[in-house]
Amino acid sequence: MKTANKYITFAGKVYVLNLDKFREVCTPKASELGTREYEISQVYEVDDDGDFSMQSKVEHETKGAGNPQNDMIVYDVVKMFVMALLENDKPSNEFSYDFGTAFAINTLLNWGVLEEI
Repeated sequence: MKTANKYITFAGKVYVLNLDKFREVCTPKASELGTREYEISQVYEVDDDGDFSMQSKVEHETKGAGNPQNDMIVYDVVKMFVMALLENDKPSNEFSYDFGTAFAINTLLNWGVLEEI
């Protein structure tokens, strides 16, 4: 069986979604240590003189790769591009590239998420 027989062509071209590239684009890279969050909790109590004195102090540091809000924005943009392609359900002989579809294809091809084979 030929490899070409496994694929369905659309307008004479064959595309695949590269899930490795999708993951690479949508998730932070471990080597890019990004934000550090600090939480400091201090407990004060009244001492025998009526003054407040610190009884305990807890510092907690969390290191994360990237910024979760920015990562979600990138994921949502890629999701919108993929959905724009999947929801365009016209057959290839009726298909026309509107701006959104062309923009999605160009961007996904440029990022390597969508590959023409």
